[in-house]
Amino acid sequence: MENVKLNTLPVPTFSSLGVNFAEREIEISGPEHISVGANEQKQIIRYIDRESDAFTALDLNIESGADVKLVQVFERTAPLVSKLDIALGDNAKLDLVQIYIGGSDTVSEIGAKLNGRKAVFNADIAMKLDGKDKIDLNLVSEQFGKKTVSDIKLGAVLSGEARKIFKGTIDFKNGAVGAKGSEHEDALLLSEDVVSKTVPVILCAEEDVEGNHGATVGRLDERHVFYLRSRGLDEEKIYELMARSKLLQAIDKTGDEQTNSRIYKALGWGERDE
Repeated sequence: MENVKLNTLPVPTFSSLGVNFAEREIEISGPEHISVGANEQKQIIRYIDRESDAFTALDLNIESGADVKLVQVFERTAPLVSKLDIALGDNAKLDLVQIYIGGSDTVSEIGAKLNGRKAVFNADIAMKLDGKDKIDLNLVSEQFGKKTVSDIKLGAVLSGEARKIFKGTIDFKNGAVGAKGSEHEDALLLSEDVVSKTVPVILCAEEDVEGNHGATVGRLDERHVFYLRSRGLDEEKIYELMARSKLLQAIDKTGDEQTNSRIYKALGWGERDE
């Protein structure tokens, strides 16, 4: 076991905010390496649950013209450190879908390097946290190639005394002419005791680029709740419907019926069409 500094924010902010990095006592092991060949199409699904190790790492190399979907479903209730490193070649594309269902103390680090011309990185992330769940998620997309594209979306639902930190960085490197990047978070807070911290960062070393970021964080609109109750829905069902609306954007991107069934069961939702 060793003390490791993780999820380091590329540009530090006030230390009192507690978002610059995370430290954990963990035992590090070598990553799983996956290389996807030129022009290959591939879907990869990984479940990280109670049977998984406390440290998991994946190194994913996607060569020119390859089109990959990576789905990671996190159901682990014990502490977890997850690392994902991605490299994209010319015209390579990665659709990343991550679903976090609970997590007593999860540290998740995602690093994407868009090295090739017209490389595309799409990240759709959803998290449902309750009780004393805690997640520190750091995503850094470094765009080196010309006309690269990053699109990062997070939908989060927090209740109980849950704690969430999301750090999303788009870094336009010198030479990334014509690159575009956007990130957006949509978080629903269902308790007065939750803590939601969002740190959007756009770094730019190139003039001809386009970067956007935004966040919508709030509680249920009482007028909306009143309207739905007048339509015969009880408060528990209303909360469930609102939670679904925040999370399904990512869940529907898995493209795998068996995975979705597992996610719905873990969330206690029943079937998708209810």
